[in-house]
Amino acid sequence: MNCEHSRIRCFNHYDIFRKYLCEICGGIFICECERQLVVAFLPHQIRFATEYGTRKRYPVTGFELNICAECKGEKEEAHPRAAIYGLKGKVERFYWREIIKTYYGYVLDWLQQNSKQVKDIIEFEARFPDIASEFKKKAKKHWQVIDKQSPKYNLKEKTEAEFLSQVRVPTIKIQAEYRQIEKNGQKIGKWINQAGKLVPVEEIATEWYRFKGYMVLGCERRIISTWVGTYLAHSIQDPSDVQVRPTLRNSTKGWTSQNRNNRLISILLPEDFGSAEYYKRREAAIRAGIQRMRTTESLRALFDELLDDGELLRDYLWVNDDKSVEVARIALNILPKDIVIASVEWVIQDFWHRQPGWADLFVYKENDFIFVEVKSPHDELSQEQMNWFQWAIEQTHIPCEICRVEKRKG
Repeated sequence: MNCEHSRIRCFNHYDIFRKYLCEICGGIFICECERQLVVAFLPHQIRFATEYGTRKRYPVTGFELNICAECKGEKEEAHPRAAIYGLKGKVERFYWREIIKTYYGYVLDWLQQNSKQVKDIIEFEARFPDIASEFKKKAKKHWQVIDKQSPKYNLKEKTEAEFLSQVRVPTIKIQAEYRQIEKNGQKIGKWINQAGKLVPVEEIATEWYRFKGYMVLGCERRIISTWVGTYLAHSIQDPSDVQVRPTLRNSTKGWTSQNRNNRLISILLPEDFGSAEYYKRREAAIRAGIQRMRTTESLRALFDELLDDGELLRDYLWVNDDKSVEVARIALNILPKDIVIASVEWVIQDFWHRQPGWADLFVYKENDFIFVEVKSPHDELSQEQMNWFQWAIEQTHIPCEICRVEKRKG
């Protein structure tokens, strides 16, 4: 049948090279405009399309002309990525896909000009790290210029000021000395602590809370990921779940940028883990795990009982280390049981969207505790952090605040 593919649905907007289902003929296609790059650098993506949320895989029919919105002359919707480490700027978040494809284009041109061959982008970056770094910066700069001159997307999101006018988040302000230093040819800002050392802004806040008599723990995703990876390990890794698969990957335990090749481990994981669709599919099993938390006399004792069984899942979540476990244990000793359960129950309903945004610090003394988000002068709340604060304040009534560190005058 000669199909014009007039009714197209994208399988996953967060794929670098998207696949499209034609709802008329049932074919699944990659746009012809991306053939050269996907074949050169991510050839494994040619065979299957993975549906967003459900993570179900379908065989790709092939390449087809004028399948993507750009080739059809249609306006493309923005699908920004979450604000995470190394991806906090709006251009990086909104144009992430364009930046990656432009980077691949630079790499392909360089390989052709220099008569070099690689099997994939991983090999290129391993063999030519300096050139890869240069091309990444160049691709990012390219789209920063385009966004200023002729923006492809509307980067408008709820601002911090708009959010704080609706959700009253307690805020404190402290002052510290600030200095700019040069590193790798770029000027970066550092704060000076009481000992005269250059430190990140979180360390300034940590010193201040300690001066006020608090104990301070680094929090962010560490506590919640450790709880989920322990309390819900049996529910998530249930072998009777039809979408659970053994997954081979390098262990994250002891991983550093200099030590990437850790031992291979096999983890039982649902293909759709972390999505809202996963929670809907497995709600009964997840609620059984949460009910066990409700009925136990001691969440701390249950945590220790389940710790070994959750080791591989915590490894997958990057919290399979002694520090993460100890921080999670301490929080269990301080926090009321209902807050711990509410936290696990809320985050698992849409894990990958609700895992980011948790506060930087957990501070406590006697019967007092606060989750604290630390901000330097020009650092605003991310969308994920706003989402967390709204839930924490309006739904759960968790004590929390923003600590703004300002430059000391004079």
